[in-house]
Amino acid sequence: MTDSGLEPDLVVRLRSGDSAAFERCFRTMHAPLVAFVARYVGDVARAEDVVQELFFALWRDRAKLEITGSLRAYLFSGARNRALNVRRRDLVERDWEADEAHADVRAFHPAPETPDATLEAAELTAQVASAFATLPERCRLAMHLRWREGLSYAEIAQVLGIGVKGVENQLARGLKALRARLAGP
Repeated sequence: MTDSGLEPDLVVRLRSGDSAAFERCFRTMHAPLVAFVARYVGDVARAEDVVQELFFALWRDRAKLEITGSLRAYLFSGARNRALNVRRRDLVERDWEADEAHADVRAFHPAPETPDATLEAAELTAQVASAFATLPERCRLAMHLRWREGLSYAEIAQVLGIGVKGVENQLARGLKALRARLAGP
């Protein structure tokens, strides 16, 4: 035996799908790899997950296995790369959590609405649409042009063929009617 307990033909046997060779490799290398990865990630349980993923990938990709040096060096190199990826991901998460602690950053990531809030918003939208439909046509048009299309009072006056004061009156009447209708009994 060479390669610290791994037979030289182990890679060939792994590539051919020999499960006994895989088990031999796993039993020989698991503990040293976990100890090695634990130094990077600082947690044995996470290190075991990293090594398990490494062995899963080794078995999954066994047919295209291209190892130029020793299998042991290949596994330690793969374990190191995966451990470094875990550390990078941890740093990103820590930075994100630190950013989220600032109120000005949290404002960009609002909490998702609860189902109740979504339902209430839908009900309110339906009530507003219903109340809006009951407005006189000129009021409805003025309000639509102002708040849906974003036109100025002067632009609305031009579209409706009335004066700016008439637009102000139509909008005031519309708002008053909507408030009364939405306030309920």
